[in-house]
Amino acid sequence: MPTIAQSLKNLMLENGVDVVWSGDPDLCIDAYLQAGGKVMHPLNKIRAVIAAARRSELFEQDGYIRACDCNGTREILHPAFKLKESENTAQEHQG
Repeated sequence: MPTIAQSLKNLMLENGVDVVWSGDPDLCIDAYLQAGGKVMHPLNKIRAVIAAARRSELFEQDGYIRACDCNGTREILHPAFKLKESENTAQEHQG
């Protein structure tokens, strides 16, 4: 079974998504379920996916997105992550 980060990468490539953040719950929850996650609450699933992207060598941080928190009471900065370019991808762009 793939890790959460691997599942997230695969879904991003399949759907043509460049950046993942907690404001894209469908992508986060789908990646979590594909990885076989067992937590029940949706917010915890999203947090687990963002934490996996933060720790993974497959992703790098791509700034922040200002949006409401999970309660909708205040604006906060949500970290956004993008896929790291592999050496092969970088060579294809150059050559």
